[in-house]
Amino acid sequence: MNQKRMIDLEAAAVWLTLSGVTWSYPNQFQGQRAVMWATGILACVFLVLALKDRRRKESVGRIHGGLPTDSELITELVLLSEEDRSRMVWELYGKTTAVIGRDVKENHVDVDLSGSSFASMVDIEHAVLNFSSGNWYVEDLGSANGISVRKAGDGRLYRLSADTPCRLDRGDCLYVGLNRLLLR
Repeated sequence: MNQKRMIDLEAAAVWLTLSGVTWSYPNQFQGQRAVMWATGILACVFLVLALKDRRRKESVGRIHGGLPTDSELITELVLLSEEDRSRMVWELYGKTTAVIGRDVKENHVDVDLSGSSFASMVDIEHAVLNFSSGNWYVEDLGSANGISVRKAGDGRLYRLSADTPCRLDRGDCLYVGLNRLLLR
């Protein structure tokens, strides 16, 4: 739970306690009317702040967190040759996860790079793709040669840390060892 929520809960607990004590012991508590007015005003302030925060989150969600359009959806993963030609294609449509690696009959990988030119640089279970909230994410599974992502948006190459997911966009290119996997 984040710190803002904790402060809100603590303030609500104080407000409920003061209100309860004031109503339960009206004759023993001096200034009951002033305390009740103050707690009522505080309740209104917290209500306004909560509604304002909720509206802000909804508008930010519409702008930044909306689902991708059909033209932005990632539906396949393509192994590119050194000449940028398609060597192998894996369908991602309808899947929620895909393990990238080398199939050595002891394991099962969804994206098998054992037949690629640079198979020796690919771990048995090198990385995983996960689909969540309308987006694909890639995560390095602690591989020896790592994984990098060339983002289509800025053209820069980013090296991923192990066990740290990275959101992917259509047109991004994954570097698994020296293998290039295009997301389209």
